[in-house]
Amino acid sequence: MIALVSPQPAGAAATGWHGTNWGEGTAELSRQFGAAATRLDRPIDFGDSYADLALKNYDIGGYGFTVFFQMDKRTHGLKRIQIERGRHGAVPQVAKAVFNVLVADYGQPTIACSTRAHTIEAQSLVEETWERDGTTVRALFREASLNTLDPYLARAVGDFVTGSTAAGLSQQLLIRIAPAGTEPEDCRKAD
Repeated sequence: MIALVSPQPAGAAATGWHGTNWGEGTAELSRQFGAAATRLDRPIDFGDSYADLALKNYDIGGYGFTVFFQMDKRTHGLKRIQIERGRHGAVPQVAKAVFNVLVADYGQPTIACSTRAHTIEAQSLVEETWERDGTTVRALFREASLNTLDPYLARAVGDFVTGSTAAGLSQQLLIRIAPAGTEPEDCRKAD
């Protein structure tokens, strides 16, 4: 198991992940992660940010992920960190492993929600968010197939059953780490 957000001592700059600081530049991140970091030939556009540095094959729960350091387009400083599993590897059993790591690290989520797809065009979604020490950790699992996510939605009361996704359908598994108050609030607060 890993700790996704490293706590900072009192008075230290707000931390993002493993000692990163919000607002720091690509050069600082590159020095911090050394040979593990890959400078991208072309930045990836994320709308309000871009990533020109990544960590490949980062392990969470026994599965490989890519860590994208998203830089603010205006300031060129670290805006958020997105940890993403390749779409063909974003399957229910991997989602379960990731959510279990997060619950082990942070306890029950601050915010949680889920929706189930009712048509092949819709996506089922599980989202859980943790708010800790000025940082938001938001995990999302989207799956476009019907009925395979349903057992996952009931994970609080039953065992997880894996499903399969029809060929060509899009699924997504990601963790977004950002300063508190900067991520969308799509879910309601957990009671």
